[in-house]
Amino acid sequence: MKAVFATLVLCCAVYSTAQSIDPALPIKFDSFEMASAARPSSMEPLAPSTRFLVENTPRPVPVRSNSNRTFLLLATISAAAMVADVELTANCLRTVANCHEANPLLGSNPSRTRLYGVNVPLYAGEMLMSRAFRRKYPDRKLWMLPVLSTTGAHIAGAASNMAVR
Repeated sequence: MKAVFATLVLCCAVYSTAQSIDPALPIKFDSFEMASAARPSSMEPLAPSTRFLVENTPRPVPVRSNSNRTFLLLATISAAAMVADVELTANCLRTVANCHEANPLLGSNPSRTRLYGVNVPLYAGEMLMSRAFRRKYPDRKLWMLPVLSTTGAHIAGAASNMAVR
């Protein structure tokens, strides 16, 4: 019952506010634009409660681009390490007698198609996770963790394939 009453009160408040707005004016929902439009040049003639609202209006936070040079460089190195690992694994499985795949997702003797079919979606997931970390924690370097960990794993795999030869 209280929720219905609260909803009705909010609807009445919105309806009464909507009636007092001139229909010819464009409606802006961005609080920063509304606050900056209402901000006077000098703060002295404002009442204390209005001054508090104007001074404490949140400023827009600049969103850092996710495709900077470091990200593109690490993504390229990770992709190159993945391709090197897959190609060396496929070559090793085809030419060396005692060579086998250690990844249980791929089986003991996977084809090149299966190797790419498993590794490319994992690479895409790694890039999405890195992007999510970059957006959630823009001031930290946590976004490098997925890229560097899988790059290291692929480099280790490629090195082990070279060692078997």
